[in-house]
Amino acid sequence: MKRVRGISIDDRRVFTMNEVRTDSSIRSFDRLADAARWFLPIAIALALAGCAGAGGGKAGSSSRTGVGGVICSPAEGVYVYVYRKGADPYGPADVILPAPTFADGTYSVELPPGEYTLVARRRSNQDSAGPLSAGDQRSDPVDVTVAAGGIARSNLVLNVKEDSGLRSFVPPKEWSTIIAGTVKDADGKPLAGARVHVYTYVQMSERPKYVSERTGPDGRYAVFLPKGGTYYLAARDRFGGPPRIGDLYGRFDEGSINPMGVVVRDGEKREGIDISVFRVW
Repeated sequence: MKRVRGISIDDRRVFTMNEVRTDSSIRSFDRLADAARWFLPIAIALALAGCAGAGGGKAGSSSRTGVGGVICSPAEGVYVYVYRKGADPYGPADVILPAPTFADGTYSVELPPGEYTLVARRRSNQDSAGPLSAGDQRSDPVDVTVAAGGIARSNLVLNVKEDSGLRSFVPPKEWSTIIAGTVKDADGKPLAGARVHVYTYVQMSERPKYVSERTGPDGRYAVFLPKGGTYYLAARDRFGGPPRIGDLYGRFDEGSINPMGVVVRDGEKREGIDISVFRVW
């Protein structure tokens, strides 16, 4: 059992990218069936060839279904992201490998039969999620079909050219509903470098609908929303994935055990929604 000063994080939870699902709140995952086995490693039976054949491939014979391949240039420290076919390959992924590639560049992930899009990314800060920064590398999106009873092959080549001209999400001008406040540390001091994640369900188990920019030295944040409603907020210093030991994490709960909903009307700016974060241990 990991604890966050007043917030329990049960080791039995099943994690996906930007999701924390408890045993009682796991819903059927119609996008990628059998959620409990997403991240089981697949033994790659044959030695994988070089990157000359980068791109999607046909599935070989196997009792399991999924995709595997090699990351090239560089091979080590790369995360592979899996999207449903037709989803935005530059947004949050449906599945993310739980660990980066090693020196041999091989990767594998078990998936149900279907059509997917893969993207490989290597961040200089070694995070598995979050906006790309100048100097980070990524592959082009590659479509792959996973057939029943087979492992599809898809090698991915990172772009050597540095990503440049990256900019943060700018909400449309018509998004005039705002939740704002201050993120504070365990001593009540403003915390820099945190983001506020906004959810629409009290379980806070789905991917966040909206995410703020990182806080500055004053700890202030503001989240622009398309409409009013009831929202649930969490603040953390790392973007994406479940809270890990050493992370700073906290929810807006006003001292209660459960998260507190923030009610905001259309066009209203709700201020003073302060969130305290604590070290996960």
